[in-house]
Amino acid sequence: MICLKCRAEIEDLSMYCPRCGAPQFAYKPEEEITLELTDPMKSKVILLEAGNLTAALSGLKEITGLPIPELRNRLKELPAVLFDHLSEEEAEEKAKQLNEAGLKAEADHGKKEAVSIEEESTVWNESNL
Repeated sequence: MICLKCRAEIEDLSMYCPRCGAPQFAYKPEEEITLELTDPMKSKVILLEAGNLTAALSGLKEITGLPIPELRNRLKELPAVLFDHLSEEEAEEKAKQLNEAGLKAEADHGKKEAVSIEEESTVWNESNL
């Protein structure tokens, strides 16, 4: 290869020219490099409304497997995240189950903010069930 500065012939893949010491890579500090990471498990399910408390507790117990006293505490602040770190398909399915149980829930694929219902750093997802 040829040195970018002095045009001397140097070994292929050299980082610096052995003759003039010039770097052999094009560094342009004015360019900004942006890395975009995608997370296939970024979706969550948000409970928006519970309606009838008895029906809500029954539906949530069946779907989440959590004990009634804990569910009662979690229903105090809505909207609330019920499931987190799900695929889009899993989030849609859980939201559908909750809606069929008479609750108002929706799948969020990383576009909305919600209050988390975490207690003691626990977010309920499929691995907790």
